[in-house]
Amino acid sequence: MDSPGTNYRPRRQLSWLLAFQGICYVAEQLGWNFIFLYAFGQGFDYVGISIYFLIEYGSCVVFIPLVKRLDILKAMRGGLALRMAAFALLLQIFWWGQLYIAAVLLGAFVTLFWIPYNTRYLQLTQDANRAQSSAALFSMFAVLGACLPVVGGILMQLYSFQLVLVICIAVLAGAIALSGSLAPAGEMTVEILPMLKRTRRLRPLLLAEGFWQGVFWLGVPLGLIMAVSGSGEYGAFYSLFGVLGGAASLVAGRWSDRTRARDLPIYASAAAGGVFSILAALFVPSIHMWTLALSLVYFSIYILWPFTFCVVNELSTSAAEAMTVREFLTNVGRVGGGMLVLGAILAAGAMSVSPAAALTVSFAGGGVALFALAGAYRLMKR
Repeated sequence: MDSPGTNYRPRRQLSWLLAFQGICYVAEQLGWNFIFLYAFGQGFDYVGISIYFLIEYGSCVVFIPLVKRLDILKAMRGGLALRMAAFALLLQIFWWGQLYIAAVLLGAFVTLFWIPYNTRYLQLTQDANRAQSSAALFSMFAVLGACLPVVGGILMQLYSFQLVLVICIAVLAGAIALSGSLAPAGEMTVEILPMLKRTRRLRPLLLAEGFWQGVFWLGVPLGLIMAVSGSGEYGAFYSLFGVLGGAASLVAGRWSDRTRARDLPIYASAAAGGVFSILAALFVPSIHMWTLALSLVYFSIYILWPFTFCVVNELSTSAAEAMTVREFLTNVGRVGGGMLVLGAILAAGAMSVSPAAALTVSFAGGGVALFALAGAYRLMKR
C-alpha cells in the first residue's frame, strides 16, 4: 500500500485541476445555457437556434481530425480564449451571422479544452477510485448547475444578458490566469482515424449517448422557451436539474467503487432514462408533468455518465485515445440528435402543427437512444 505521502502530489494536482474546471464551469452555466434564450430574444426562431446548435457540434466533428498533437495546458488555455472570443462576439448582435461564427468558436473550444482536460483528469486518477472521482467531477458540475442558472436568470431578468457575458469573460480570464498554477502536463497525440479503428466496440455506445445529448441539450432549452415567460424561470429549471444531478452523481460514485460494478448501473440507469425520456415526450403539453419527467431523466443520466466515462477509458489503450474517441463520437451523435430535433420542427411547420409536437417526437427518439445504449453495452460485453 502506498504511504500517505506517495500520492500527495498527484492528488494536489487533481485538486488544482478540479478547481480550475470549477471556475470554467461558472462560465458554462452562466453563459452557454442562456445563449438559446438570448438568441430567441434577438429574433432567431426555433430553426435558427437549432442550426446554431448543429454548427457548434458539427464544428467539433470537423476540427478533431485536423488536430494531430496538443500541448495539454496550452490547448486548454487556447480553448478558453476562444470561448471568451465567442462570448465577446455575442455582446451585441448586429448581424445574424455573429451567432453562427460564435458557434464555430465554441466548437473549437470544445475540441481544444475538453479533450486535453479529460485526458489530464484520467492521468491523475486511479482505476481503484476513478468512478467515484468521475462521479465527484460530474457532481461538481451538477452542484454548480444547481446554483448558477438561477443566478444567471435573475441577472438577465434584472439587468441584461450582456452583463452575464461580461461576467463570464472575466471568469474565463481568471481561469486562464489560474492555469499557471497547474503542473506541466506534456503533450498528447490526437490521431482520430487509428484511434477509431482500435475502439470499434465503443462506437455504438458513444453514438447513442451523444444522440441522446443532442436531442435533450437542444430540445430542453427550446421547450423551456416555449413554456416559460422569463429568464428567471428558465434558469430555475436548470437549477432543479442540477440539484438532482448532484445527488445522482454521488450515489453513482459510491456504488461503483464499493462493488466495482459497471453492468447493473449502466443497464438500470439507461433503461430508466429511456422510460422517463419517453414520458417526457408524452407530457410536453403539461409543464408540471413534463418537469417531473425531465427531473427523473436527469437523475438517471447523472448516474449513467460516470460509468460510461470509465468504461470508455477501460477499453482504450490510453487516456488520450479514450477522450479523443469519446469526444469525436459523442459529437457525431449530438449532431444526429440535433438533426432529429430540427427535422421534427421543420415537419411540424410544414404540417401547421404546434412546435411542441416536434419535441414529442424528439424526446421519444432520445428515449430510444438510451435503450440502444444499453443494448450496445450488452453487445460490447460479449
